[in-house]
Amino acid sequence: MFSPLARAVLASVPVRFPSLHSCALVALFSFAIPAVSAASTPADSLEAEYALLERTDSLIVASLDRMRGVVPGSDTTIAWALFQAHPRRTITLVMPTLRSVPRGLALGAPNMVWRVRVLQRLTGLQFRARTRAKLGAEERSWLAPDSTGAIPFAGENAPRGMTWVAPRDAQRDILAQWQAWFEGGGASRPLPAVDRTRAPKGWWH
Repeated sequence: MFSPLARAVLASVPVRFPSLHSCALVALFSFAIPAVSAASTPADSLEAEYALLERTDSLIVASLDRMRGVVPGSDTTIAWALFQAHPRRTITLVMPTLRSVPRGLALGAPNMVWRVRVLQRLTGLQFRARTRAKLGAEERSWLAPDSTGAIPFAGENAPRGMTWVAPRDAQRDILAQWQAWFEGGGASRPLPAVDRTRAPKGWWH
């Protein structure tokens, strides 16, 4: 009934949040996987194709919206399988939602940081920018400016499950770089192969 991948995910994910997992599993097994292997359930009409795209979009948007704060590892595994099955569509849906967010330390990560993580993981890119704001010693340790003074959108401490979001001017410059990449046809170019040696629940690092 299910592919080996589907059976493996079903066996490994505890159903702690029925509504979320039901939605995500439907995404993986009803919509996401056919996009990779169109021969398994070919659309027999343009209307069916549009309906499939609409349902897939809804699931991608819902998965992105759920990602905020500290997200359970099993939920990120399911979300990543969906994003990986539809990388270009995920990028297209993320781009119009990008906004700057308040600077500072956060438990887990704000939703916008998760969205930037998705872009970084799908494209293999990570943009940085300089800030006119004065960084304190602790903030500098989190954001780790490079030799030019440029910093990332957010600095992460995975073991502590915390994130330090960069000053807004740097965020805006980074988002502008993402927009320029996208408008320049970046999403239409070959995307990097997924490194399958990395634990799925840690795909955002």
